[in-house]
Amino acid sequence: MMALISERDRRRLEEFFRQRLVRPVRLVLFTQKPTLVWTPWSQPCQFCKETEQLVQELTQLSPLLEADIHDIDNDGALAERYGVDKVPALLVTDGSNFNIRYFGIPAGMEFTALIEDIVMVSQGTTNLSEEVREKIRRIPKPTHIQVFVTPTCPYCPKAVRTAHQFAMENPRIVADMVEATEFVELAERYRIFAVPKVVINDAISFEGALPEHLFALYVLKAADQLEKDDATLLDEVEREMALEEGHEHHHHHDEFEHEHHFHRYDH
Repeated sequence: MMALISERDRRRLEEFFRQRLVRPVRLVLFTQKPTLVWTPWSQPCQFCKETEQLVQELTQLSPLLEADIHDIDNDGALAERYGVDKVPALLVTDGSNFNIRYFGIPAGMEFTALIEDIVMVSQGTTNLSEEVREKIRRIPKPTHIQVFVTPTCPYCPKAVRTAHQFAMENPRIVADMVEATEFVELAERYRIFAVPKVVINDAISFEGALPEHLFALYVLKAADQLEKDDATLLDEVEREMALEEGHEHHHHHDEFEHEHHFHRYDH
């Protein structure tokens, strides 16, 4: 079987993990064995085999990485406990929280996000500003963030990483990367025409890799925790975004320069 991680990248990652990892990290993977019979409501897992191979290769690169692999058909109760309803599903955890999740293979551009998440969980800290940390930590109720991506989208990892850092700061937040090309029904349900697209609590959504403080405002809005000044700021941002989308060519202003981009997605 051909390796998914090249020998050059293996050497680089071994050194990177040696320098950065502090505490053990478990890569909990739910997969599914191939079968000869499929029905319209039960389709084969497109990249389960490759995702399992990727996880196995990664855990060979550091003694602090552990693979915990389950078949969703055999371990349905555990999958339900973790809220896993589709495969492949990869959870990056220190064993205490299971709210940093990847649905679909974290390949292409998303591989970098996975590596950064592993380091974040191992070190137990995020790179968020103190202001954003404080706002995210005060969210008192369960909040679900889905970030829809494609493997070739250059702006998607930023959105995924921001969502996963929010989940790291607040255990009540569950943050998912969802690979739109693998889960087409979900992409159609949430009307994914551009990526990254972020959907929060099935109620609030936006397109683009927003700066963390603006992303946080949408999460606060979905959780009914938006204060008056922040609500005013978010209204202004949404007006500006609507104006940008009304132009044939997108011209991004000030903080949106190189920040608020999205990639067209056809399915």
